[in-house]
Amino acid sequence: MPNALFRTHFPFFEKSDGWTYLDSAATTLKPNVLIQATSEFYSSAGSVHRSQYDLPQTEQYELARDLVAKRFNVETCEAVIWTSGTTQSINIVAYGLEHRIKQGDEIVISVAEHHANFIPWQQLAERTRAKLIVLPLNDKYQIEPEALKNALSKKTKIVAFNLVSNVTGVRQAAEQLIPMIRQYSSAKVMLDIAQAVCCEQVDVQKLGADFYAFSAHKMYGPNGVGVLTGKLQSLEQIRPLVFGGKMLKNITEDELIVADLPYRLEAGTPNIAGIIGFGQVLAWLQNFDLSRLNNPLYALAEYTRKRLNSYQNVQIIGQQNTPTISFIIENQHPADIAAFLTQRRIAIRQGEHCAKPYLRYLQESGTLRLSLAHYNTKEDIEHFFNALDLALEILQ
Repeated sequence: MPNALFRTHFPFFEKSDGWTYLDSAATTLKPNVLIQATSEFYSSAGSVHRSQYDLPQTEQYELARDLVAKRFNVETCEAVIWTSGTTQSINIVAYGLEHRIKQGDEIVISVAEHHANFIPWQQLAERTRAKLIVLPLNDKYQIEPEALKNALSKKTKIVAFNLVSNVTGVRQAAEQLIPMIRQYSSAKVMLDIAQAVCCEQVDVQKLGADFYAFSAHKMYGPNGVGVLTGKLQSLEQIRPLVFGGKMLKNITEDELIVADLPYRLEAGTPNIAGIIGFGQVLAWLQNFDLSRLNNPLYALAEYTRKRLNSYQNVQIIGQQNTPTISFIIENQHPADIAAFLTQRRIAIRQGEHCAKPYLRYLQESGTLRLSLAHYNTKEDIEHFFNALDLALEILQ
């Protein structure tokens, strides 16, 4: 289906007063089906898993869990845990595995991580007096297999990295790295797939990590909804981070018996409207062939990269053809360019992208990041380049 037709499902383009949206790596726009489902929930009464009268909402809530399991080939619905987003998902794992980490153990991450997949492991290492090993990248902005191999040992307890970088859009070769981790250590593997879920049919059983985290708002879903999933056996080893309602089988003054997965990790009242809405988005997405959606998207990304590469003073960071394009302009501060583009109603991102260690590694104070999704068109890109040309003319 052409991008322009997919675009008609998003009311932003009718109500945005001429804005061109090129910041989908931060958050994707919301389709009508999400807005309608959320509104319908808030027009009704009740919660989920609380009483007989809220059975319809409960069924929709659990259907959303089932749709996540099918979309990502999760082994069982019990291995799909609702969270508030990627950040909470990773923190649940980091705190939940603390009982398995002791002084002298090692945690391996890459320098290319979002703060959400960097800080929890740094803080876990600090609390337990474990060693945090931060892997560098090769000239393709990827984890070098040999460097990873050399970092692994019997002391390695956790390896965490992103499947796709939010800074550069570069994809890590997880299919090569995860088997290597299994060969040289007994570590648990945490994969941040937040930037992959929009454009890649992620198969969690095929990739073989222990844990996966992503946010619904990265794939046309609501803000405030995330998923923690992975191998049931590994998830069983996580101790709850939050305690309260619904996460227990029984409690006395002296003893707590926690519920089975997924509920033991879902204490309290969840974002019911968001989760039901996300389920409707997943059902709606089943109407589209992802490869047919991706063909024009990646062609548009390639066209954008070629246009940017034609500027003598522009440097793209990472040359994989992905919908996320991070670049710098010689003698121009990213904030100045972004401010000018904002005046022209072009929405892109500038700065450190919640990845200070990575930007420091790149020796950059910030970059400009243009990120596409399936609703973008060539007209959007022409608007961007017209505004960029004007910005460079004025600012030089």
